[in-house]
Amino acid sequence: MLRFVKRSGAAFLAALFLITSATAYAAEVTEETSAGAEATEPASAEAETTAAPEARPVENAYELNGPDVYAETYCVIDGNTGEVLFSKDPEKRMYPASCTKMLTALLVLENVEDLEQTLTFTQTAINIDPSSSTLEPKAMVGETMTVKDALYGMLLKSANECGAMLGEYVAGSEAAFAEMMNRKAAEIGCTNSHFMNAYGIHHDEHYTTAHDLALILKACMENERYRELNATKSYIIKDTNMCGARAFNIGHAMIYGTFEEEGVIGGKTGSTPQAGRCLATACERDGRYIITTVMKSTADFYYLDTSVLLEYTYGTLVNHTMAPLEWVETNDTVVPNDNVRVRYSPSVKGAVCGMAYTEQQYKRRAIYGDWSMIEYDGRLLYVMSAYLDSLNPELVPETEAYVYTTEATTEETLETEETETVTESETVEETTERRGGTIETQDPNAVEKEKPDSKKIFNNLTVIIPAVAAVALIAVWVVVCVKRYQEIKNRKKRHRK
Repeated sequence: MLRFVKRSGAAFLAALFLITSATAYAAEVTEETSAGAEATEPASAEAETTAAPEARPVENAYELNGPDVYAETYCVIDGNTGEVLFSKDPEKRMYPASCTKMLTALLVLENVEDLEQTLTFTQTAINIDPSSSTLEPKAMVGETMTVKDALYGMLLKSANECGAMLGEYVAGSEAAFAEMMNRKAAEIGCTNSHFMNAYGIHHDEHYTTAHDLALILKACMENERYRELNATKSYIIKDTNMCGARAFNIGHAMIYGTFEEEGVIGGKTGSTPQAGRCLATACERDGRYIITTVMKSTADFYYLDTSVLLEYTYGTLVNHTMAPLEWVETNDTVVPNDNVRVRYSPSVKGAVCGMAYTEQQYKRRAIYGDWSMIEYDGRLLYVMSAYLDSLNPELVPETEAYVYTTEATTEETLETEETETVTESETVEETTERRGGTIETQDPNAVEKEKPDSKKIFNNLTVIIPAVAAVALIAVWVVVCVKRYQEIKNRKKRHRK
């Protein structure tokens, strides 16, 4: 028995040693493989993430006067004078997609006095790409509705069959209406636009520019009936001769309110594979009327691009100067607790010039009320203090709250000079960095959720597996020994008999 225990114990120890050695070797191989994968990750990631936005060149190959957002082109104009304020390749030919419908609506309003007139959908009008934007359910041949209903369907729901039918109703045919569109565009001041249809379905010869599109929206907003239509958030087309009631909301999220942006009063979305995401927006704020257009952006960025352009523009056109409180020096190091916008002036309405990202350290030079002055990209700029965690809290003194006053930078100052305090709503506005991309760079992976660390998981398994194997071997060894003991005992009993 003793000899069996010795032999089986030696076999058990040998098996345990082999399992431990094999597991340790596997962990070592995995670690080396992971290190190799990390070293080559940039190349493999570039090959796999084909849907990710392309990196911007170090040297801009485009005309830029203003912040560099992701959109391929944009234009910001004064809504009253048409003066170009900021732009990026504003004269480059682009596809407008459904932003075309703004011009269609303007022509309908100028040529149809009574919007309660009825129209009847034809085969030509509904003979469009079935995968494109339409009413729900799509209009049918022989269905009648008022011009007003079709206008709302086109502007709010972006229904292509409504656009096609309105063009046909006004001009008699799609080709004739396209001629009217081109004449109107030239009258507005467009110099590089050409339209082939009333609703923006892709055609190589159907194009405009960010500047021309801004001028089109400016002309549309000068029409009172258009402004009323475009400001409507929801609409119901009542029962027709062939369909029940259809209810829908406006597609422009800044007008509807699902994407909060102060002062937005009009605009239109547009999207095709060739055009990318386009967005035209009219905004009144701080006594200024601004129109922005972004073209060939992405689903993730076109609202963010527009938001950054509006904030940059209003922050630049309107100075927000601080009340006479003193800056308090700190010279500590801070880390943002959320992705937060960096501004040229210490005000939530100051022009945005970039983003401070979490897990990055910045040198803070001073605190002024709720604002901090940090070193950012070689400059002294401003971030709200609430979104900065200090690594040297002992260097941070208590400061007073601040107020700021608003002054126009143009020759004529605003009639009333407002004094405001930073409110909770403004704090929320600053933290909604889920809205805001950066001006200098916009990283679509900045909000990517943390992924499980497979290396840590495997390292944990290298501890768990040997322990489980050892317990199992011990259990098996004990069972074998007990059985062996019983066999010897029974053999002795038989021998005695």
